[in-house]
Amino acid sequence: MSVSLYQVSVAPFIAELKIVSKLLTKGLEHVKGDESALIDARIIEDMQPLTYQIQRISDTAKGLAVRMGKVEPVAMADEEKTFPELQERIAKTIAVLESVDPKSFEGIEDKEVILVTRGGEQKFTGLSYVNTFAIPNFYFHMCMVYAILRKEGVPVGKMDYLGKN
Repeated sequence: MSVSLYQVSVAPFIAELKIVSKLLTKGLEHVKGDESALIDARIIEDMQPLTYQIQRISDTAKGLAVRMGKVEPVAMADEEKTFPELQERIAKTIAVLESVDPKSFEGIEDKEVILVTRGGEQKFTGLSYVNTFAIPNFYFHMCMVYAILRKEGVPVGKMDYLGKN
């Protein structure tokens, strides 16, 4: 049995975004609805805040859907300032991923993928884009969300991160 790029990226990203949503809910419960205590929280001063981490999770997932799944780009301004806005962005991102046809990922392992960043252009094959950029970048920012919440005293643990709670 072969495993598709869809199975190792889109499907887990949907599941992980639902976990991020639950982590945010626990965070908001912990601060008793005063989201100002968490919205701009960061692990260290020179790091980007919680909102940024969620925006990057979203952008990485949407970028994968566009570059690999042939989905039309969906613009989302990085303007979220509240937990409901962050939750809405997560829900919209899940909807984008759910619109991806798994068959669109078939036979694209060698497709050229060009990622344009502030640092310039990066070229990948479909396989290398998924394995060396999209997946690591997605999980890096997801880990930062978890770590920021833990640092702020939100009672989340490994089982929450794994989606078992």
